[in-house]
Amino acid sequence: MDSDGSRAPVIEREAPPPGGELAGQTVLVTGATGPAIASGLCDAIHAAGARLVVNGPTDDEVRATVARYPGAVGVAGDVSRPAEVERMFAAATELAGPLTGLVNNAGIGLVAHLTDVTDDQFDHVVGTDFRGVWLVSREFARAVLARGGTGAVVNVSSVHAARTIGGYGVYAAAKAGVEGLTRGFAVDLGPAGVRCNAVAPGYVPADRDLAPPDHPVHDTSWIDAHTTTEQALHRVIEPIDLGWAAVFLLSDRSRCITGQVLTVDAGLTALLYNADMATRIHADRRRRARAAEGNRTS
Repeated sequence: MDSDGSRAPVIEREAPPPGGELAGQTVLVTGATGPAIASGLCDAIHAAGARLVVNGPTDDEVRATVARYPGAVGVAGDVSRPAEVERMFAAATELAGPLTGLVNNAGIGLVAHLTDVTDDQFDHVVGTDFRGVWLVSREFARAVLARGGTGAVVNVSSVHAARTIGGYGVYAAAKAGVEGLTRGFAVDLGPAGVRCNAVAPGYVPADRDLAPPDHPVHDTSWIDAHTTTEQALHRVIEPIDLGWAAVFLLSDRSRCITGQVLTVDAGLTALLYNADMATRIHADRRRRARAAEGNRTS
């Protein structure tokens, strides 16, 4: 009932479309050939019923990824180069029709002290992780607006956009820029019905079944320690966790959400201190409480 006693209108909840949350959608995933977050994105988007358009740096990598998803198509290209981005979209549209969704996942890392970063390294990271998101999103938006349609963009950011560690300054800055672009595109494209959001993952290990033989594998003891001491949830974040988040943000289930960053980090950024430091703080609190009690009774 409303406050005046009248019955509130009934809101009918729409059922998911037959075939999945993204049935009838065509979604481009950039940087889709990697063995970590990329695999989860592609798995979830394909399972949700979308036509998957795979982008990667080389034809061989794209073909290998496309082969895992019936009905998928692929377009190789460097997202940091405007001419290649234009070519990618022309090829994708010819192969799969108009794109209705975009996931900007292409990105590279860099670990180096800021004073040691070269101009070329800076340009490479910012060119792919930041400029690439802008170029691809701009091309997607132009195409959607030209046909008078709607669409959704999901950018892959990182927890490093909000807080970081030594050696990750350039990468963190690029990802912070991605979150700024996310808000900017959301505001500019919202009146046309185009949404733009981001996901910010914590540490996501690669799928070992998909990783090439020369792919570096982290020490599992480090992953175990990180999971149990640095995260509120003591479970490893899997690639599919990011895929499910992206599907939600691409689907009509999030139709009134735009300009937001969904953090998928198992509670990493919710913690003020890690488990070891929290234990020390509580031990010191108990010690001081006992000392105070002893002073009162003496």
